Amino acid sequence: MPECYDVAVVGGGIVGLAVARSVRMRRPNDALVVLEKEREVAAHQTGHNSGVIHSGVYYRPGSLKARLCLEGRAALIAFAEQERVRWKKVGKLIVASRPEEVAGLATIEERARANGVDGVRSLGRAELESRLPGLVGTAAVEVPSAAIIDYRDVARHLAAHLTREGVVLGLSSELTSAALRDDRWRLSTSSGEVEARFVINCAGLEADLVAERMGVRPPVAIVPFRGDFYRLSERLQPKIPCLVYPVPDPELPFLGVHLTPTVDGELLAGPNAALALSREGYHGGQFTVEQLARMAMFPGTVGLARRYGSFAAREWLRSWSPAEFLSAIRSLWPSVDAVDLVGRSSGVRAQAVRPDGSLEDDFVLVPAPRSLHVLNAPSPAATAALAIGEAVTDRAGLARVGGALATGLPGQSS
Repeated sequence: MPECYDVAVVGGGIVGLAVARSVRMRRPNDALVVLEKEREVAAHQTGHNSGVIHSGVYYRPGSLKARLCLEGRAALIAFAEQERVRWKKVGKLIVASRPEEVAGLATIEERARANGVDGVRSLGRAELESRLPGLVGTAAVEVPSAAIIDYRDVARHLAAHLTREGVVLGLSSELTSAALRDDRWRLSTSSGEVEARFVINCAGLEADLVAERMGVRPPVAIVPFRGDFYRLSERLQPKIPCLVYPVPDPELPFLGVHLTPTVDGELLAGPNAALALSREGYHGGQFTVEQLARMAMFPGTVGLARRYGSFAAREWLRSWSPAEFLSAIRSLWPSVDAVDLVGRSSGVRAQAVRPDGSLEDDFVLVPAPRSLHVLNAPSPAATAALAIGEAVTDRAGLARVGGALATGLPGQSS
């Protein structure tokens, strides 16, 4: 007989681990398993980002992103302090490099204040030049609370914490099919079968695929975007002690090529946002027939091309041309030379796209019979992960009591 659990969480990235932590804290007597298809946690989005702890300045007031980013940031820092995970408050400058971008700065500052972000203020050209000589900018917004961390390290500590609390980490356990029978799910994985009374899907890049395997028709489709990072030379590292971002395009959920110091003492530039043809397409030219077929069949593909075709072409060019990527960096910092690009890495972002081709800009949580599906959790999901965990367990109806699962779960009768 398959092993039986009260709750199964699909996905061992930072969001899935945070959800499992929240479930364990609320339901200390429940049998809980995390199913992760890779041999280690944090193998994809969590382990391939720039390590920024966001402050909440960009997000529409009242959105899940705005609320959970601030709540999650506080919880993340508290967890890092408790677990002795390295983090550092470095602050952020969002820079208008052209006069026509200043209006966008005003919108960001207004959102930051509406979202309750502390210490945000405007900088003029003279103060910006004195702070970071050589940076191109007519004005900037300073966000003192922005910080950096290693999210892979956070995930490892979360995994260790869960193991100590009796949660089963089912690594190398890709969910291949699922069937709801009576009051429980029968889950077939690459390492065997398990049963669970409730399933929470936090599969990130494969969240829509997992939902489909569980009989759910997702309201959005995951489209992967590859983001490339360049490591900058040692001579440049001391010159940028804080995060430096351009003013983002308000029509896009991407923040543009920015400069990021890391907790390891490096300096990164990136990412771009190139449409990827594989959900794990960390290198240019990678594709899978399945992903190509899904994009061909997805009704939003035409709308996506119509709405964002010029953006996609520019970002694709940057992914193939170091010269074009360097040009994006130099629009903020002209003193960077080609010889300063000393290493390259990439991540893939799971971006939800609606059937009309528009990009979903908020977190998406979809309840279904005896399950809940996290179908869009891009940046700032790593920052917000612990708060997302609480929101997911709230939405799933997991009450703060011991013993078996409470009644009132989606698809469960009292």
